[in-house]
Amino acid sequence: MRIKIKEKNLFRRLIKKNFDYDIKNINSFCLDSRFLKKDDIFLPIKGKNFDPHKILPDILKKEPSLVFSEKKIDNKKVVFIKSSKEILLRLAKDWMSFFKMPIIAITGSNGKTTTKEMLVKIFKSKYKINYSKGNYNSLIGLPVNTFEFTTNADYTIVEMGASKPGEIDKLCKIIRPDFSIITNIHQAHIGNFNSFNDLVKTKTAIYRNTSSDGFIFVNHDDLNILKSSLTFKNTVSFSFEKKKTDFYSTYKSIKNKIEFLINGKKIYNKNLNEIMAKNILASYAIASSRGISHNKILDCIQKFEFLKGRGQLIKKNGYLIVDDTYNANFESFKAGINSFMNLSHKGRKILVIGDMKELGDKAKDCHISLGNYINDKSPDIVYTFGDLVSYATKQIFNKKITIKHFNQFSKMIDKIKSTLIKGDAIYFKASRSLEFEKIINTL
Repeated sequence: MRIKIKEKNLFRRLIKKNFDYDIKNINSFCLDSRFLKKDDIFLPIKGKNFDPHKILPDILKKEPSLVFSEKKIDNKKVVFIKSSKEILLRLAKDWMSFFKMPIIAITGSNGKTTTKEMLVKIFKSKYKINYSKGNYNSLIGLPVNTFEFTTNADYTIVEMGASKPGEIDKLCKIIRPDFSIITNIHQAHIGNFNSFNDLVKTKTAIYRNTSSDGFIFVNHDDLNILKSSLTFKNTVSFSFEKKKTDFYSTYKSIKNKIEFLINGKKIYNKNLNEIMAKNILASYAIASSRGISHNKILDCIQKFEFLKGRGQLIKKNGYLIVDDTYNANFESFKAGINSFMNLSHKGRKILVIGDMKELGDKAKDCHISLGNYINDKSPDIVYTFGDLVSYATKQIFNKKITIKHFNQFSKMIDKIKSTLIKGDAIYFKASRSLEFEKIINTL
C-alpha cells in the first residue's frame, strides 16, 4: 500500500512533532517495499509470512526520506520505534487533528463500501471532499488513507470495517466522526467475535463515538441498530418498513418492472435491485440531510455503476452474468439471490455458489438455511463448490432444480462452460478467498 502525501508541509510538522526529525523531501507513505520509491516514508509492518525488517538494507538503497524500524539500525534516515502498528495509529490520530471539516463515517456488515462510493459521487457533485479509497477500512488501511487528505475539503467521508472486537472504537479515536451510519448488522465475519452481541457492540461503537452535536443515521429496519440509537440526541431515521421515519422507501417489482420511491419520489438506476435500493436509501438520507437537492442526488444515482464483485451486471458472449463474488454472508446471499431471481430475463437462471467463511459456530446452520432458501426460489441449475456449502446442497430437493456439487475447482469450471447456452443468466457468489471471479474470467 502506497498513499501520496499531498499536504507535505503539514506532514513535515507531524514528523517533527512526534520524532523531532526534519524531512527535506516527501513523496508518499508506503507500507509495501515492492512499491517504495525515492523520498517515500516507509513503515515496515510484519505480516504472517514476511517481515520487511529483514530487507531494510535493500529498502534504504531505494533512497526513502525516512524509514521506521522496530530494529535499531545505525542510519540517519532510520527512526527506531517499538511498534509499527502503534506508531501508525498515533500518527493518524495526530494527523486528523489538523482537519476541521465535518466527517461522515460509515460501517456495517453489508453495503458499506457501495454506500460510501455512492456518497462520494453525490458529495463530489457539490463539495470538495476527502474520502477513503476502495475498501481500505481496517486498522491499517484507513489510517494510511488519511495521509492523502487535504485541509481545504468541505467534507471527509470514510468507511470503517471491523474483523475483531473493539476495532471500530479504535478507528473512531482517530477519525472522530460528526455524522455516522450503520448500514446493517448481520452474522458476517462473526468468526473473530465471541458472540453476535460482541459484534453488535463493536459496530455500534461508531454511534457512541459520534460528536455530541453531530447526527447519527439510523436504519429502523434493523432492531440491533435501532436499540443502539435510543440514547442519542440527534438522529435521522430511514426505513423500507416503517412509514413514520424521516426517509421512507418502497421497493416493488411489478410485471418485471421495478418501482422504487423515497418519500414518494421516484429513484432510478439501470442496475437497480433490492440490494442497491438499500444502499441508495442510506446514501440519500445522508446527502439530503446535508442539503443536497433531490435532483442532484438522483442525477448521481442514475449514473452510479455497481462496484466490481458487488452485484455487477455483465453481458458477455450472449450470457448475463451477475458478479457478486467480492464476499458472502447469509443475509447478502439471500438479498443477492432474490434480486437475481427477480430479474426480467427469459433464459435459464443458474446459481454458482461457494462457502461463506468467517461464520464461526454459525457456519453449518447458515449454510443449511441457504440451501432451504435456494430450494424455495427454484433456479434452473445450481453448481456448488466448497466444504461448507455441501450442507446447503443437501437441503435442495426441488425436482425443478438441477444441482451438482464439485470438490475440484477446475471440474466445476469445465462443467459450467460445457453447460451454458446463449441467453443464460448466471449468478456467482462465495466468500472472497474462493476467488470465484476467476470463473467469470474464463467465460
